[in-house]
Amino acid sequence: MFDLPKLGIILNPIAGRGRATYIEKPLVEYLLQRKINFRLEKTKGPRHATELSTRMCKELDIIVAVGGDGTVNEVAEGMLESTASLAILPIGSGNDFNKIVGIPKKLNLAIETIISGKKKSIDLGKVIIKNYSGTTQIKHFINTLGIGIDAQIAKETQRIKYLRGLPLYIIAAIKALSIYSPNEYTIIDNDTTRKEKAYFICAGNGVYEGGGFKMLPDANPSDSILNICLIRKMSIWNAFHLVPKIITGIHGNHKMISMWNSKTLNITSEKPFILHGDGEIFEEKAINVEIDLIPKAITLIVHSNHSFAL
Repeated sequence: MFDLPKLGIILNPIAGRGRATYIEKPLVEYLLQRKINFRLEKTKGPRHATELSTRMCKELDIIVAVGGDGTVNEVAEGMLESTASLAILPIGSGNDFNKIVGIPKKLNLAIETIISGKKKSIDLGKVIIKNYSGTTQIKHFINTLGIGIDAQIAKETQRIKYLRGLPLYIIAAIKALSIYSPNEYTIIDNDTTRKEKAYFICAGNGVYEGGGFKMLPDANPSDSILNICLIRKMSIWNAFHLVPKIITGIHGNHKMISMWNSKTLNITSEKPFILHGDGEIFEEKAINVEIDLIPKAITLIVHSNHSFAL
């Protein structure tokens, strides 16, 4: 028998199109029933989860992000250099990072996995963003960072209130494709410089994004390597035909796609571009980004039988 860990619960009440609101009562009831020591706080707006996790991780054993990828992103950012572990209770619209972590969606199974699951050290993505006005900011991502139409799709998902999961992202992609034009980028990595006219560039720590697209099938969050996917300009017709390949992760040999690995990535464009991290818009008028990973930055709770835990 082991001592039960002390949990810090950070609940985003608007996650999953409001589904998170209905989980609070059964969650509290189950924790009390199991006699688990916990503290629960609800987020009140952007970046509040980071503030809460920064405070909680100094006092508690496991910080549980109750929400989607955006909530996980904010909670993880507050846990840098912490000895506490991060756990996910997936109730967001996409839950892409949890697809490789394996925490069950069913409440009681999720809690039991969190208190008894395996710990894994993972990397955290870091991006330095410079926008057209010269302002610089630093952001972090735990799953993926997307530039171009990838980020435009993330923006469109925030406007669609009646769908979740893969259907939400497919509809958002159709809307984004109808308004977005490819951009020309200068890309520097592994001491190589290239110019590309691309619909988007995705750099990642995780395999999935967009509610289930297997964008970076070979990504491993604990190998300190960025996996990168670039999709060049193509007709909308060809783009639609590419979607099933991306969902299943077999798009790497397409002639309009390049996939590679790198420790760092520097991307510049004369025309401002939009980018997201973990589905949250980081900047809409960036002109330069520097992307790398902070190795073994976070301790994560994973399902002991899940593939990522092997």
